[in-house]
Amino acid sequence: MQIVQDDSAQIFLDNSAELLYRDEPTNSLLIGLCESMRISEPKIAPILLRFIDGGKTVSAAIQTLPMNLVLTYSNTGQVAVLANYLNKINASFPGVVGPAVESELFANAWSGLTGKPNRLGMGQKIYKIEQVEFLSGVAGEFRSAEKRDLDLVTEWVIAFAKESLPIGPRGEQHWKDFAERSIQNKTAYLWTIDDVPVSMAHTGRPTKNGVSISGVYTPLNERKKGYASGVVSHLSQTMLDSGKRFCVLYTDLANLNSNKIYQNIGYREVSDSKHFLFSEI
Repeated sequence: MQIVQDDSAQIFLDNSAELLYRDEPTNSLLIGLCESMRISEPKIAPILLRFIDGGKTVSAAIQTLPMNLVLTYSNTGQVAVLANYLNKINASFPGVVGPAVESELFANAWSGLTGKPNRLGMGQKIYKIEQVEFLSGVAGEFRSAEKRDLDLVTEWVIAFAKESLPIGPRGEQHWKDFAERSIQNKTAYLWTIDDVPVSMAHTGRPTKNGVSISGVYTPLNERKKGYASGVVSHLSQTMLDSGKRFCVLYTDLANLNSNKIYQNIGYREVSDSKHFLFSEI
């Protein structure tokens, strides 16, 4: 077995697509990041690694700098080889995310090699939906976010990041840019009451058959009214109507309410994921 470091996302996908698309929902983060890089080359060259055995790609890992290392399924030996390889090339990342077993194995191996402590940032469940089950009695309407919503979307995106995401290298400016880009690209959506936004969700990381739903946020004073269910169910249906076979989303396992919300509208469990952080705090 050997590790190959590819020079481009196109080469990486050409040689790993067969492996990754065997479980497209679980690998949607890794695939989606690479599909985005294939279309628009990042300013900083990513780390794109494949494990080759018998001439075939048997596992893979990527990092879009300066973000987390992203894994797919692998065995204990491959995880050890990966950790040693990344240590030798002086790779640096704030955390690792991937299938629950593999990410934990890697976090422990990396801590052993580098002396950096690791801690679980978030235990996650990956869900997918192929048929939406709309809830009755939820007031409101669904629409795309528009330029007039930029300030509110920016405020909510920042609030979502602070409340729901593990600590990472992305600062407030990143989220301001993200909000503006999401409106320009029509990937931000709102649930409204009398055209006043009360909940938000985003799409991103499209793959061959799927697309991710993320950034679901409802301000505190509007929660427990079904608005998150409204925006996610209608956004999911919109994506399915556009030709996608499924939508995928990640949830925080500790947030029982959000897991219940998504299951109630038709999302079904696919796999477990873990996000480990390499920090003292």
